[in-house]
Amino acid sequence: MERVVNVAPPGNVCPRCGAVFSCGMRAGEEVCWCVAFPPAFAVPAVETVPDTGACYCPACLAELVAAKERTAAG
Repeated sequence: MERVVNVAPPGNVCPRCGAVFSCGMRAGEEVCWCVAFPPAFAVPAVETVPDTGACYCPACLAELVAAKERTAAG
């Protein structure tokens, strides 16, 4: 009997809400989903963060960018 092992890369864990999500850069994609957002926050270099990542999930990033834009608009 052949044993099948799922070798999926570890998911990223949002430091704000704990949600598990996928970072395009860590998954080897040319462009990550987060580039659709304005550059409101610095993204850490992949080699400087743990395997679970250090970026926000899509929902938290959207909320944080919106809050920052509201603050900037004053």
